Amino acid sequence: VLVTRPRLDAARTASRLAALGHRTIIDPVIEIEALPFEVDAAGISAIAFTSSNAVRIAAALDHLKNIPVFAVGTRTAEVAIEAGFRNVGAGAGEVNALGELMAAELPKGARILHLAGENLAGDLAGRLARSGIKVETRVVYRARMATRLKPETVSAFREGRIDVVLHYSERSAAAFVRLADSAGVGGDIGKTRHLCFSSAVAIPLKLFGVHSEIASAPEETALLELLGP
Repeated sequence: VLVTRPRLDAARTASRLAALGHRTIIDPVIEIEALPFEVDAAGISAIAFTSSNAVRIAAALDHLKNIPVFAVGTRTAEVAIEAGFRNVGAGAGEVNALGELMAAELPKGARILHLAGENLAGDLAGRLARSGIKVETRVVYRARMATRLKPETVSAFREGRIDVVLHYSERSAAAFVRLADSAGVGGDIGKTRHLCFSSAVAIPLKLFGVHSEIASAPEETALLELLGP
């Protein structure tokens, strides 16, 4: 199984795959670059996290850890708990559902701090504005595309040794396709299974002419269930 997510998340996924009896190649196609930021916690009702990368970066600020957290999904919530955030709730795995959850649980006039990456998915601020909730978004990291696939990955595709590729975001799926094409294995990636977090994640693969399978829910457990017994 080829895991293309950023390194820390990829290591967690590889551990889960090993427990299921699968072998992995880790080759992150996106590199995470933390950006400097400061936060005044005064007046913040809650923090929204739409990625585990933002959680890890925010964890350096201890004064944020007593503020209630709303995480986009269970995996991001688990990372927040492990990082020391003390009051963590989880959405259903995508931004619109997170907005619905927060609108239901927070009062009108609440002030939300959304810590996120440079490329935002969905419109959390717009959804919460309709409920009278103000969102302040701070960009705490950027995602940069890797310059190439590892030689090990390229060889494995050419030799037919990769059975499955996991895709967690539309951005990383697009990066994977571009890197595979530039490495000369664009024709080979169509010979393996591609499992995607959501139909949006599958778009770059579809545009490249590669068939993919979609998880029943945007959660890693549902994604890994596609692997079968």
